[in-house]
Amino acid sequence: MKFNQLPPTVMEVCQAFVDGLEAILDVNLHGIYMHGASVFSDSGPIQDIDCHVILAGPLSSRNKDAILQLQRDIAGRFPPLGGELDAYFIRYEDALKTGPPAHQLQSGIRDEAWALHCAHVRGGRYITLYGPPPADTFPAHSWDAISAALEHELAFIEQNLQYPDYCVLNMCRIMFSVQERNVVVSKFSSGKWASDRFPVWKPLIDAAVASYLGTKTHDEAELLKNQAAAFIEFGKRRIREELQRA
Repeated sequence: MKFNQLPPTVMEVCQAFVDGLEAILDVNLHGIYMHGASVFSDSGPIQDIDCHVILAGPLSSRNKDAILQLQRDIAGRFPPLGGELDAYFIRYEDALKTGPPAHQLQSGIRDEAWALHCAHVRGGRYITLYGPPPADTFPAHSWDAISAALEHELAFIEQNLQYPDYCVLNMCRIMFSVQERNVVVSKFSSGKWASDRFPVWKPLIDAAVASYLGTKTHDEAELLKNQAAAFIEFGKRRIREELQRA
């Protein structure tokens, strides 16, 4: 997908973000690369915007304050999507390494899903919002590093069962990734894969998809509420079994 193929509401948020960062960072801005559900054509309505901002050098305190203000301004100008702009700011020299890079805007945070994000970019699932082609900036990772990132994603699911639709579809994605040794997949595609492979869970997965599309019924909401935790446990067992066979 290319930038001009995005929905207009997404394009305007991204353009405002790019313009603002160019003005704030000047030559310290190396590149901005969008990834995540928004670059998959089968992911339904875009609910958030994920991207990495690659910096040539460190951020000054003035830079940080200006970027935070920019994000507040975008949230106010383009609701609700402008408030769902999730950007990791990382240094170019850190991006070249395989270890999780530190977030330059938020102290103490690292991109624990770096191996997965790199795989998506290297697999062509990205949009360049600013800067040169990103392939050399997002290094290849070993399967061990990818597995560690998937374990982190699994732990995040277990901590966020209050969002059952997210948890169900992301569990499908992790199961697919482990089974097929391929992490470059959308939530919806992996949901279809899991529905075909484990038909007993198809109603629950369909309910999660309907929730994302904004069409879920009362019965589907109850299904998600009552069965999501059991599906997560099922998925964990499947993942452990697959990893033991590997």
